[in-house]
Amino acid sequence: MTDLNTPLTILGGMTAHTFLNEYWQKKPLLIRAGLSDFEVPLEADELAGMAMEEEVESRIVIENGKTPWETQQGPFDENTFASLPEKEWTLLVQAVDHWVPEVQALKEQFQFLPSSRLDDVMISYATEGGSVGPHYDQYDVFLIQVAGKRRWQVLAPGEYQDSGIADIALHILDNFPVNPEMDWELDAGDILYLPPNFAHNGRSLDDDCMTYSVGFRAPSIQDALTGIRDKLCETPDAKHRFAAPETGNREHSAQIHKDDIAHLQAELARLISQPDVLANWLGETMSDSKYPEYLTPLNTKDLDLAFQNATQGQTFIRPGDARICYYQDDNTSSMTVFCNGDSINLDAELVSFVQAITDQVEFDFSGLDFSQNADLEPLVRFFIRQQGLIELVAPEE
Repeated sequence: MTDLNTPLTILGGMTAHTFLNEYWQKKPLLIRAGLSDFEVPLEADELAGMAMEEEVESRIVIENGKTPWETQQGPFDENTFASLPEKEWTLLVQAVDHWVPEVQALKEQFQFLPSSRLDDVMISYATEGGSVGPHYDQYDVFLIQVAGKRRWQVLAPGEYQDSGIADIALHILDNFPVNPEMDWELDAGDILYLPPNFAHNGRSLDDDCMTYSVGFRAPSIQDALTGIRDKLCETPDAKHRFAAPETGNREHSAQIHKDDIAHLQAELARLISQPDVLANWLGETMSDSKYPEYLTPLNTKDLDLAFQNATQGQTFIRPGDARICYYQDDNTSSMTVFCNGDSINLDAELVSFVQAITDQVEFDFSGLDFSQNADLEPLVRFFIRQQGLIELVAPEE
């Protein structure tokens, strides 16, 4: 975990404490030269190559295509790129950090924020004039200008009407008055932080424009209610029913009285007043992989072999798509560790080990004394099974 009082280059020398108090989920922040000494790992043609892969999620947005704001979904082929107009189109590739270690390393610089909230890094490449239109996101985002120039115009939630252009696939605002106080040109290395629901319109100023978007997970409260309901209903409780006591205040037998509603509210409040249930839903949801179809837990045979390799000094890494978090109740001696949508209950004394796994990327477990805690081996096995830890190189035959 980053020291919140240490000045951070990624925040332009600001401390995380100041950023959290004054900007996070409150107002935008323009950070000049926040990204330093970053060697761009992907050129535009390499990003296009990724967009040709079946497993990679990608889009192309053409402002003046066959239809206004035409959107094409990948994977693409060479003919797609050959037929694009000269100007005013954008290629967007989602979750590049899952595939490119250097992009994952960039995401690690945001560990001053909850790692369970960090979602992925989307990369957009745009020709001159390229844009995806004025819109808003319902989550926090850092827009990092990695190459070229882009102009960003931003509006606070109260400065625009939430009405979109009709008959197009994207939700693009049909009104976007310019606020001159939030109208910026970003050069390579500049970063723009935007809280949720701040509308923004980005437009490339040249043919070299590449922007990395570091987004954050933000499930809706309605999704939370649905998920927690499912958790609470996993164990049937047919005997516990709505049976409000009669208070003598009912004016007629057909009346639903406010006392009935108060009783129902109290019973529902009692149900959700279970921190462990809420933590289990939150941990499983926030640790769920973005692409679970590519993460199959190891079977027993492969798990045993991988664990043996770990104890013999084989290098393991925490991959870019691993999602790990934990919950520790102060009133108990146990904790719950979540990894890629699954969980395990363990001795809370291992919390520092879990923190080390999430703070580092590369590991050698050959010197680890597994006898120091009976839950240590199950924890390492859990991480390996869930592919929160994977072997860097396959062992020699």
